[in-house]
Parts: sequence; structure tokens; C-alpha cells
Amino acid sequence: MNWLWFIPVLLIMVVIHEMGHFLTARFFGMKVHEFGIGFPPKVWSKKTKDGMEWSINLLPIGGFVRIEGENGDSDDPNAFGAKPTWQRAIVLAAGPAMNIILALVLYFLVTFFGGKDVENGRPAVVDVAPNSPAAAAGIRPGDVFVTINNKPVQAINDISIETALDKNNPVQLVLDRNGQQYTASVMPRKNPPEGEGAMGVSLGNSVPSNEIMIGAAASLNQQLGLTGSDAFQDNDKIVSVDGKTFATNLDLLTYLRNTTNDSVSVTVQRNGQTITHSVPVQVRVDLVYKNSSAASQNLPLGSIVTRINDTPVHNVSQYNAAIQANAGKEMTLYYKTSATAAETPLVLLNNTSLDPNAANRAPKVSNATFAIMRPFHHVSYSPTEAVGEAWNQTVFAITLIPRTFKGLFDGSVALNSLAGPIGMAQITDQVVTQSTENGGVWGLLSTLAVLMALLSVNLGVVNILPLPALDGGRLVFVIIEMVTRGRRVPPEKESLVHFAGMVALLSLMVLIAWQDIVRLVGGGGFQ
Repeated sequence: MNWLWFIPVLLIMVVIHEMGHFLTARFFGMKVHEFGIGFPPKVWSKKTKDGMEWSINLLPIGGFVRIEGENGDSDDPNAFGAKPTWQRAIVLAAGPAMNIILALVLYFLVTFFGGKDVENGRPAVVDVAPNSPAAAAGIRPGDVFVTINNKPVQAINDISIETALDKNNPVQLVLDRNGQQYTASVMPRKNPPEGEGAMGVSLGNSVPSNEIMIGAAASLNQQLGLTGSDAFQDNDKIVSVDGKTFATNLDLLTYLRNTTNDSVSVTVQRNGQTITHSVPVQVRVDLVYKNSSAASQNLPLGSIVTRINDTPVHNVSQYNAAIQANAGKEMTLYYKTSATAAETPLVLLNNTSLDPNAANRAPKVSNATFAIMRPFHHVSYSPTEAVGEAWNQTVFAITLIPRTFKGLFDGSVALNSLAGPIGMAQITDQVVTQSTENGGVWGLLSTLAVLMALLSVNLGVVNILPLPALDGGRLVFVIIEMVTRGRRVPPEKESLVHFAGMVALLSLMVLIAWQDIVRLVGGGGFQ
């Protein structure tokens, strides 16, 4: 039910937007008939001495301000249309402006009171998919990103955004490999194979050997039956694995990903004490391909494959060998989950083809051993620093919008990636669920604030676009009147234009809502 948080988020954004129109209209002496929270039918209302009505309405999905003569059809001297053009322009622009101000305030509050947790290390390549654009460009696991399209790479998100918003031009990269920089040009894919990104790389942060530490120790100890001082603890420094030392966490991950052993020997150090334990290698399900036999039988992600038919599998190499031995045949895959100790059989057909369109592909797996801690450091901000950070985040959110529209027109961004109210409620459910699991009350409040800030920026910028029926579309007619020195477009013609725009917008909203419903019913989500 976490999706219900979307209702107050939406209400606050819309009320703040309408408050911008309301305050400026009142300031300029325009007659305001009603300020409504939600949409009718009306639940409660109260009129002030000057006749203005405050109302609360049943449908909590918006709000409105009714101003006398909004459509230029009133002879009242205090009507909207009777006021100077510059005053009308300010009233129209005030709604979107208030949304931008709301975003600035929210970003400031989150930054100043909560600071920011920044992951240690530098964004780097964790793995490269075979036959991908990144593989063709010679990119390897462990390569560290320096710049992308001549912009410094400071976080993984920088890479994801650049590749997501423009898939018609090669991405120009500068990477660092063992202290030597090199350039690579990678053409992102618009429709990558399932489970792969546009470039075909998985991303993470590269940290040096002194920051490679054990994570999720409790579950590992439970698996191994370890207790007391001999058990692993979170943040134990990993000294070696199978007697080998590693320069970075990515080197260690590569070793674990490629090991053909049934177990690995892990040595950690804590307070000068060295502890060594053998950790079994298990085969974990990372991806179940759509329309495959495994998908139709709901093979859980994260489950552990124990054997194929009567052949035990302890690592990816053994799994692949068993799959290839049964290529095109019916086979039984046995698996366990964290909730069930007993094996569960799954009868399926498999296909080991690398063709992403092949049917009945075997589940994609990886070697599972132990978790590696992702070290973070906390950054606090003074009031002036928080203002600067809030400004940067707001400007960044604004610049994403025209880039997204460009991506929609050139095919880089799929139309089904857009979300209407239903989709935004689903997004709210996802982020609130994650935040409450990881960050408690502050995690919930800060997540909702950041989500509201991002949505508020979108509401403000989209509303100021020069499209009929929106604030920006109405502003265009006021500007025409300014330029033509008072020659106003006849109200009936302006109303017709806005009506046509409203029909188009509602049609688009219905299309997006349908996509949201299909996605929701199909069990899909947003990444």
C-alpha cells in the first residue's frame, strides 16, 4: 500500500502550483472565486468576507483556482482579462515558478539536514557482455571511467543517463586501465538483449585493496554455521582469497566470477587477528528470460541451482557444461531458495544459443560466494553549500527534461518508459518500499522529498511549455497581445485552441495510463 504516498505528494505539488496563481492574482487585484484542493464533488467549503470560496473536494488528484474572466469573457474590471498583459503573464508563470521553488526548498532541506552518502571509489566496469558494443570497443572489467562525452564521470548515474538519452550517436569515453588512459567510442543499442544494458556493461565502483571488506556477514555466518569471535563480521577486511591478494574489489569480483572451484578460502583481518574460512561456491539465478520454460514456472530470482538432472553443479562452469550436455532436451533443474531448505524440481527445455530471440533460454546464473561491502562516506553541508547543491540538483533535473523529449523524438527513449499517475504511484511504491527497508523514518521522508522535488520540476517545466491548455500555451496568447500592442486574439478562438490542446493532452494521458496498467498487470516495474 506504499503507493498511497503518491496522493499527498501529488496534492502538495499541485496545491503549491495553484498557490502561485492564487497569490499573484490576489496581489494584482483579480477577483478569485475559488481555491479548490482536489477535484469535485465538493466535500467541504467556506467563503470569506469578500466572497472567495475555499473548498476541499473528493478526488485527491489535483487542485484548481477559479479566476474571474480567465477566458477573456468578462466585463468585470477585476477580471483576469481586464488586467495589463504583464500582470497576466506573471500570474500564468507563477504556478510553474512555484514548482521550481518547491524543488529548490526540498533539495535544500534534504541536503542540509541529511547530507549525502557517497560511495567510495571511482565508477568502473564490473563485467562486459559477450558480443556487446562495449566488448567490440575493447572495454574490459576493471576499466575506470574518466569522462563520457567530454563530461567528467563522478557517479555511476552519469554513465547511465548519458547512454539512456542518446542512442543515435556513439558515446565517447575516456577510461583508465592500470594507470593508462585510453579512448573508446561505443554505439549504444536501442533494443539490447534481455538482461543487458545499452553498452553491454555492468557498473560498479572500484575501491583499493584496503577498502575490500566483508558484507552481509549475518547471512554468511548462518550459511556456514559460524558463531562467536570466529564468525565473520561486517567490515572485516578481506586479506586474500585462495591465497591470492587483489589490487581492487573489481579484481576480486572477476576472480570469483570465473572460479571453477567448489569453494574458496577467505582470509579476513579484524583488530590484528586473522580468520580463515572455506566458503562454498553456489550457482545463483540472476536472470530468467521472458517466455522461457523457467519463466512460465516462476523460477525465483536469487535462487540457488543445486543440480541439473542427477549432475550436481557448484559453479557456473559446471552449470554451463550440464546445460550444454542437455541442449534442446527436456531436463530437470533443482533449486533452493532462502525460504526453503529442500530442493525444488523444475522441468524445462533449454536453449544455450546466444541469440537473444531464441526461445526457452536457460536461466542466466553467476557464482555466489560472499558479499563485498560497498563502502560509503558521509558528506555534510553548511547552509551555503546546501543552497549550492540544491541549485545544482534543480538545474540538473530541469536539463533532463528537454533531453528526454529529444530522446522521445529520435527513438532513444521509448514511449512506454513514460509514466502517468498510475505509473508514478507504482514508482512511489517501489522507492518508498526500498527506503523504509534501508533508511527508516528519515529514509522515507528524504526519499519522498527527493521524489516530490523531481516530479515538481517536471510539473513546472512541462506546464510552462508553449502547448495549448497549459500555462505556457496561455502565456503565448498574452505575449502575442504584448507584441501586437493590445490586439488580442478573440476569446472564442483562443478557447478553441485550448480545447483542441486539452483533447490531445487527455488522449496522450489515456495512452500512457493504458501503458501503466499493462505494465502493472504484467508485473513489470521501473528500473
